[in-house]
Amino acid sequence: MSRFFRLVLVFVLASVIPVVAQETTSASSDYRVGAGDMIRIDAFGNDEISGEFLVETSGTIAFPLLGSVKVEGRTASEISRHLEQMLEKDYYVDVQLQVEVAGFQSQPVTLLGEVQRPGTYYLRGRTTITQLLADAGGLSPNCGSTLELRREEVVDGEVVPRVITFSTTKLRTGETGRDVEVRAGDVISVSAKALFFITGEVARPGQYEISQGLTVMQALSQAGGPSKFASQTVELHRETGGAKEITKVDLAQIRKGKATDPHVEAGDVLIVRRRFF
Repeated sequence: MSRFFRLVLVFVLASVIPVVAQETTSASSDYRVGAGDMIRIDAFGNDEISGEFLVETSGTIAFPLLGSVKVEGRTASEISRHLEQMLEKDYYVDVQLQVEVAGFQSQPVTLLGEVQRPGTYYLRGRTTITQLLADAGGLSPNCGSTLELRREEVVDGEVVPRVITFSTTKLRTGETGRDVEVRAGDVISVSAKALFFITGEVARPGQYEISQGLTVMQALSQAGGPSKFASQTVELHRETGGAKEITKVDLAQIRKGKATDPHVEAGDVLIVRRRFF
């Protein structure tokens, strides 16, 4: 083969392979079919038993010659072998079937909150949290610090709700989430940024995100600290049950260890007033 034709062959292969990879949407080999899924069955040389079949709520498909056949809980290869055995028993000497999942509707997962494309997603096999987030376009710029996974588990014969919390920072870096498998029925929600506002005699007044366990002293530090004219008493404005509460925080007493440093909550407004001389 000439050098020219070798170069042409390499170029053609390089252009075709990525397209094939992008079009691969089939289920993983361990995916188990459930009610609502659509399966496609191709019988080589026997078009009369080929086609697409909906898995009914009973977990069965209406298959030519065989009638109602249970497929729920089986993989595509298991369905293929099962149908081949049934058909060869009474109708065919040697039949070869290819089965694949054409539509996924049986294993929903709900994704809510601060992701690029929230909604209902259908599992196609083993899926981790990071894979699901990637399918949803990733976390949004307004996401907060936590992702909550809510699921129901059977413990000693009873259904028990369970909540698992993950750090969105660690999810972004891949420290967690790569090995945590999502299950059908899971509800995943990503929190929005929790913000507070600080104004008055500080170096950088404005709106800031609340980190876990943030206190008033830490909030002042985040805003660059109080100015030289700042009062030692900070007003903490908070809405509780529709009513506004104003708490005066004595910074001098906190520094002496004689008063607790209160935590800052989402929506709080800190006002650092100018002291009187």
